Amino acid sequence: MNLPVPLALVRKSLTEATKRKKGQIKPNLRSALARRSAFLVVSALCGLVIAGSHIIPKLTNRNSLPATTVATQQKATASKSADTPAQDNPLFATTPSWSQNFAGQTSGQPDPRYWNTLVGPAENSNKEQQYYSANSANVRIEDGALRLIATHQAEPDGYNYGSARLETEGKQAFLYGRIDITAKLPSGVGTWPAIWLLPDNNIYADKSPTSNTLRYKNGGEIDILEAVGFQPDIIYGIAHTVSDLSRHPDGTGSYSAVNVPNSSTTFNKYTLLWTPTSMTFAVNDKSYYTYTRASGADYTSWPFDQPFYLIANLAMGGSWGGMDTAHYPGNGIDNSALPASLDIRSIYYYPYTGSANAK
Repeated sequence: MNLPVPLALVRKSLTEATKRKKGQIKPNLRSALARRSAFLVVSALCGLVIAGSHIIPKLTNRNSLPATTVATQQKATASKSADTPAQDNPLFATTPSWSQNFAGQTSGQPDPRYWNTLVGPAENSNKEQQYYSANSANVRIEDGALRLIATHQAEPDGYNYGSARLETEGKQAFLYGRIDITAKLPSGVGTWPAIWLLPDNNIYADKSPTSNTLRYKNGGEIDILEAVGFQPDIIYGIAHTVSDLSRHPDGTGSYSAVNVPNSSTTFNKYTLLWTPTSMTFAVNDKSYYTYTRASGADYTSWPFDQPFYLIANLAMGGSWGGMDTAHYPGNGIDNSALPASLDIRSIYYYPYTGSANAK
C-alpha cells in the first residue's frame, strides 16, 4: 500500500536534487511512502510465496558522521568462530552466534543453507521496476562481498531491470541482540537499497481481521538501513508499527537519518542494538537514533518482542526510488549508472545477554 505524498514535498525534494547536482546545497530528506511486496521465494529445497512490507519515512533533519573505512574482515563463515570480531557492549554477547563474512571470497553464490534467493517480479504498490533474479548477473560473491546487482536488461514478463533480494526466513531468525552489517551502497539515481527485518511468524497478525489489508503492520518492521540514489549518502533507520497509522499524519514510521559520506565508495558498519526495551541505530559505532518502548506498551507500538528474519534487497525506481522523473522521465532511473550494486562484506549477530546494566 502507498501512503499519500504531499506534492509540495515531492517538488521540494526534486528541486533540491537538481541544486545538488550543481553543487548549490547539501541533500535534504524526503517525504513518506509505503511499501508492500509479494514475491516467489526460491530456496534449495522448495519454493513458496510470501508477502512483505516496507514503509518509508518522512522529512526530517539529518545527522552527520565522518566517512570511515571498515577494517579488513576474516575469512567468510556462517557460524561462531574464534577469528570473528569481538564487541564490548555489555548488553550483548562478546562473540557472535551467527555470522556471514565474505571477505577474501572471489566467487560463488549465497549459501542456500542460510539464504533464500527470491525470483520473480516486484509486484507491489510501489511500482518498482525490477525483476528479482537468482542469476549470477544479479547476485554473486565477488571481490570479498556478497553483491546484489541491478542491471538494465530484458527480463521476464516485460521487465527491463534485473536485481536481487535475499532473505533468511525459515533459516535464521533474530530476537534481541546486536546486528553489525558492513556494506557499501549503490550509487545512481533510481537505486533503492535496504537491509531490514520482518517477523518470522507474525504473532500479532490475527489482532486484525483477515479482510484488513494492513494487518501485516501489526507485526512491525525494522529497517537497519535504507537509502535512495537521488539522495546520495543519506541513510535511514526506521521502526515501523501499526500505531504509525494514528501517530503520524502520513502513516510513516518512527525514524531518523544520517549523512554517511562516501557510502557508495567505502564500506561502513551499520548497526542495530536491540533489547527488550529499545532499538538503537548506529553507523560506524556512532548512534544516531533510538526507538524506546513506552511503559505499558502493547503490540501496537512495540511488536518487537518476537523473532524477525533478515532481508537484503536492491529495488529500482518505484514510488520513492523513482521520484526524480524531472531528470529521468518515465521511471526516474538513470540507466547510465547501471550496473550498480549493494555490496555486503559481513554480517555479525551478537545475542542479547540481559546484562544487569540494561535499562
